Order: sequence, then structure tokens, then C-alpha cells
Amino acid sequence: MSNTSTKLKNKSGRGEETRQRLLQVGARLFALNGFKGVSMRSLAMEAEINLATVGYHFGGKLGLYEAILRDTVDRNHKLFPSVDEVHSRVAMLKSGELKKSDLVTWFFTKFIRGIVGDSENVWVALIIIRELAAPSELYYLLEDGLFSPSFFSLTELLTAVMENDVSEDERIIVGNALVGMALHFVNRKAFVFRIGWDEYTPENIETLIEILCRRAVAFVGCEE
Repeated sequence: MSNTSTKLKNKSGRGEETRQRLLQVGARLFALNGFKGVSMRSLAMEAEINLATVGYHFGGKLGLYEAILRDTVDRNHKLFPSVDEVHSRVAMLKSGELKKSDLVTWFFTKFIRGIVGDSENVWVALIIIRELAAPSELYYLLEDGLFSPSFFSLTELLTAVMENDVSEDERIIVGNALVGMALHFVNRKAFVFRIGWDEYTPENIETLIEILCRRAVAFVGCEE
């Protein structure tokens, strides 16, 4: 490999490292402060780069935020079971391989572990909460790529486990309530202080999952 090719490869590698660092720093700052609470200067300082680099990689603050939201959509499979996964489990329910409570527990175990147990998803989850509370001009990215498909898969699950006379409105309300319940625990600092834990240890996360899943089963009304 020529010296020129080596230099270009090294430069490309450094550029991708800088881009990823901006995505990570940006996700944390936007999660903590909101879009309007983050400046280009603070992004550059936290990422330890010059101000022009943000514009070079993303065209500015809005472009960086858009890239973070698109990355959030790409993480959907880590947060919510897909509709295909739900349909597969529903088939197991119908064949008698699973109970209704098993189905609810499986769904919310994956969701809660995804938003609380995976440190890479914590800032993503906080951004989701902010967008739900005060939608930005880019909210549609999350609605189309994350919220709509995720709530559709949840509604499919609730249709399978709730009684036939339950209305669609009630299923949607129950689904939103359950997701909101889980998202509440993303704010680690407030919760661990309130409960007296030092942090979210693996054992504490399992305790949280067990209690929330058990309560989700009861709330849905499929205790067996």
C-alpha cells in the first residue's frame, strides 16, 4: 500500500472516530438538556474538537440531532420486540407452548432491559421521553420509524392476551400506560436515590424487571 493510500485510510478512520464521538456526546447532551439547551460550542467542547468539525460532519446542530434520531430508529430492535417476533410468540401462545402471562413477561423483559440494562440506550431513551413530552420538528422521524411500528407490535400482543370484548381504545391506553411506566425508570439518579440503591447493578435491574413484568401481567389482566 502506498504512503498516500495509507494516509487517506488513516484520515478516514480518524474522521469516523470523530463522527462517532460527536454522536455519543450529542446524544448525552441532548438527552440531558434538550435540543434548545445545547449549543454548538458546548458540543465542540465536550467532544474536544473545533467548532467547524460539527458543521463538517453534520452541517450543524440540527443535522447532528437528526443523525442521532435516525440512529435511535436503527436501535428499535434493541428496545422493542418487532411485530414478526410478536407474531411468532402469539403462534406459540395459540399452540399452547406459552401462557398469556409468559407473552407479556417476554415483551416487557426485552423492553425494560433494553432501556435500563443497556447503558448505550440510556441517552436514547431519555431523548425519546423528551420527544414524547415536547415534540421537535424532527419528531416525525421517531413517529414513523420507532413509535408507530413499536406500538403496533405492542397492540398485536395486547390483542392476543386481553379479552375479546376489550375495545381497541382500551388496548391503546393500556399499552401507552405500560410503556410510560417502564420509561419512568430511565431516570436512574432520581429512582436509585428514592429506593436507596447506589446504582443499577445487574441484580437490581433483574429485580426491577421481575416486579414490573409481574405488575404488567396483573394490569393487563392475564394472571394465571
